[in-house]
Amino acid sequence: METQPLPLERIGHRFSIRLHEPSGGYRDVVGHLKTGTSLINRKGEEISFDPEQIFAWREIVERSNLAGKGAPLTLRVLELDQICNLTWPATEELELSGWLMRAADGVTNRANSILPLLANLEAGVLTDFSEKLATAREFYQKRNLPTIFQLALPTWQVLADKLRSIGAVEILHGNTMVADLTSSNQIVPAGFEILQSNQATEGWLGVHPTPGIERILSNCAATYFTMVRNGKAIATCRIALVAGWSSITRVFVDQDFRGQGLGKAIVAAALAASFEQGATRALLQVEASNAIAIGVYESLGFNFHHEYFFLELT
Repeated sequence: METQPLPLERIGHRFSIRLHEPSGGYRDVVGHLKTGTSLINRKGEEISFDPEQIFAWREIVERSNLAGKGAPLTLRVLELDQICNLTWPATEELELSGWLMRAADGVTNRANSILPLLANLEAGVLTDFSEKLATAREFYQKRNLPTIFQLALPTWQVLADKLRSIGAVEILHGNTMVADLTSSNQIVPAGFEILQSNQATEGWLGVHPTPGIERILSNCAATYFTMVRNGKAIATCRIALVAGWSSITRVFVDQDFRGQGLGKAIVAAALAASFEQGATRALLQVEASNAIAIGVYESLGFNFHHEYFFLELT
């Protein structure tokens, strides 16, 4: 049987390839085609093969468009990392051999940390580690910032272990959660009103003041939700849409009004607006220790996708 050559114009798509081993028998490899002789498997590893040994192949058509489903876990994690990065952009970025160094005057960990990219997996997680780390330290020292890594697990477990071995300390442990969106009618608690705006108002900013955050917010189109009572802003939420995803951030409720279901109400309103704006999926990040918030998000249809850490080098 003569097998048609692999369609190299489909590089980046997922294939299952059956190889005829010289010693006899067959071996199957599955992953996203990188070249005519290699693919990337679900663990992010590059698997090489001899095209002369191909017995049969087929392209795997991804049919699921559900949140957190479809592509292999590693690629899904990398996609969600990028969605979060694009919807919470640093004011300064510099890529170095698969490390995206981000800075924003120290405002939030996400915008002031190193985010590993797919290129880091393709080259080998620890390739040129010492040289890249020295450059990264210099980048942050010049800005009077600590050197922090944002690492999703299990994708970056090897890098996390290496950083811990040289003294990196965990400063935050979080969960990334995802949900599918549908049309819904939301009920606002009596006596409260939810306002929407395409910019952060003074009231919105005042619920959880963070000096300097305006520079981050101004770099990304977003919708801002403010819950008010008698003209006073008491809860906030923000959504930003990219590639069919709605990224949920800045969910806060004034401590004097907590325990009344206001956080759930404003996030529900944000999810409904996300669907109306064309998003089909939503994601958010929450501290792993915040059981109350996680319970609220689960009641709104969110599920755990993966964990992540911020590791700081001392």
